[in-house]
Amino acid sequence: MGFNLVTQHATIYDAGSEEFTGTTLAGIGQSVVGVFRNLEKTANRFVAVRSIKTCQNELLAAFQKLTSSSPPSQQQQGEGWTIEHSTAQHLLEEGRRKHAQGNSAWRLDLLVYQLYAPGEARCVVGGEDNADSKLLGIEQESAEEVVRKALARAQG
Repeated sequence: MGFNLVTQHATIYDAGSEEFTGTTLAGIGQSVVGVFRNLEKTANRFVAVRSIKTCQNELLAAFQKLTSSSPPSQQQQGEGWTIEHSTAQHLLEEGRRKHAQGNSAWRLDLLVYQLYAPGEARCVVGGEDNADSKLLGIEQESAEEVVRKALARAQG
């Protein structure tokens, strides 16, 4: 998805502001429980849930904040992280090239392209009101909370 926690390298695609949504493991578990608690309201339909709505720039800021040894007021932009810029279009082209060569890594390139293609909002679920998440009791999390969990998992 553009972030290497070990090397602290980030690839930001286009402006880095394309929003996408996700659901943490806790959110997935709560979704299942929530469906069972709301059988009549969730019967025979898809539910659209999310724990977070964010973008690469928000995640990068959270990674920088949580991995820096300097206080936030003294941090330099990009401190500790190497930041590279690329485009979603480049991912699409690379994915197609790898596919033509029989390289199975094409799947990841196209998946990330779908996530970050500017102006497409292909990976935003739950609607603006996030009604199903609220119905099922899924707690919304900030980029910093999700990054904190990712860092703990990477170190664990």
